[in-house]
Amino acid sequence: MKKLQLLLLEDLEEEALELSSFLEDNDYEVSLAKNAVEAEKLIRNRFFDVIILDIMINGKPDGISLAHRLNKEGINVPFLFLTSMQGREIFDEAKLTNPLVYLLKPYNKLELLFSLELAIESCYQQSNSISLTSDNGVLSPAFLFIKKKRSVVKVDVAAINYVEVKEKYCSLICDSGNYLIKLSLTKLKDMLSNPDFRQVHRNYLVNVKKIKEIYFEDNLIVLDNEEKILFSERYKTAFIKENTIFR
Repeated sequence: MKKLQLLLLEDLEEEALELSSFLEDNDYEVSLAKNAVEAEKLIRNRFFDVIILDIMINGKPDGISLAHRLNKEGINVPFLFLTSMQGREIFDEAKLTNPLVYLLKPYNKLELLFSLELAIESCYQQSNSISLTSDNGVLSPAFLFIKKKRSVVKVDVAAINYVEVKEKYCSLICDSGNYLIKLSLTKLKDMLSNPDFRQVHRNYLVNVKKIKEIYFEDNLIVLDNEEKILFSERYKTAFIKENTIFR
C-alpha cells in the first residue's frame, strides 16, 4: 500500500510545515515547494496524485500562473487552491484555471481532507468503491485509491494477491491489508483489464504472479504467502488450455 503523493506550494514556512505535518498524519506523502519554479521542477520530475497551490507566492499570484502553465502543457494532475485571497477579481482569475476546489484560509481540517478526496475522485472519475477498513475507493489503470478513515491511500494493483466475492462486494486481499470494493467480480475484472488476474472460481480472481503451486487433482492453488484458493473445474480446464503445463 502506497501513500498518495501530494505537492504543496506554500511560501510561508510555518504554515507549510504545519499543513504538511497534518497531511502526513492522514497518510499523504508531502513534497514542499516554496515557489513556483521549485513546484514546476518537481511536477516535471515526479508523479503526484494531487496538488495544493497557494495563490500569492512572495507577493505575486504565482499559484495561478503555475496552474495556467500546467493546463497549457496538458499536465493532468488534480489541483486545488488554498489561499487567504477572498477578492472576487482573484477568484475569477483563479477560476479560469479550472481548479477542482477553491478553499480559504484558515482552513477547516475536515473540509480540506474531503476536498482532496473529491479532487482525486473527480480526476479519476471513479467513486463507487469502499474499503474493508475504510470506506471508499477510486480506480485508475495502475492503482486503487481507497479511503482510510479521513484520508486516501494508494494500493498497487500488482500488490493484490487475489480477489474474493463477498455478496455484492469484492474483497481485495493484499499483504498490506484487505479492502472491500462495491463492484461485482465481472465488473472489477473488466475495469482492471489485466492479464495477470485470472478467474479460477466463481468467487475468486487470482494474481498469477502470486501463485506458488497448483494442485490440479485437489482443485487447489497455493499462493506465495501459503494461502489456499479453490480452483473450480470450469476455470481449471480453461487455464490448462491456455497455458503450457510441463510434465
